[in-house]
Amino acid sequence: MRFIVALVLGGALALVGCGDDGDSRGSGGSAGSGGGDGSTPTITMVAWEATPDCARNQRSNYVITVTATDPDTAADDLIYNGSVFGCDNPIDAAVSTISCPNIALYQGMVTVEDPDTNESTLVAFDIDVCETASCTTDPDTCTR
Repeated sequence: MRFIVALVLGGALALVGCGDDGDSRGSGGSAGSGGGDGSTPTITMVAWEATPDCARNQRSNYVITVTATDPDTAADDLIYNGSVFGCDNPIDAAVSTISCPNIALYQGMVTVEDPDTNESTLVAFDIDVCETASCTTDPDTCTR
């Protein structure tokens, strides 16, 4: 949504202009929160926490925390996209809540994208029943 708003506002500014000083060279601009050098987001850690009342064969929630950075994008402007197979709700923010039936090992995956559509490497991870844990990408402890 933020990306669409930025496109609409950017288009409006381009049509209206910012005044004419007679110099058609323009300026190089400056890097904003949406990018500049085209850096790619990097996921450094994925963590998950089961609710205290979690029990095998009973649906419960897990809080998923994705730690990501991008040198040319503000953290609030990163776009999260992921899921945990067999569980409800997407991973669509730095901190997301999913719900799993707790009957098996669950495989998850997540990527992070910046407003310039630069996308991180896919990070795959496994959540065991009622497990609270984390994994890192350097060294890679996410893939079991």
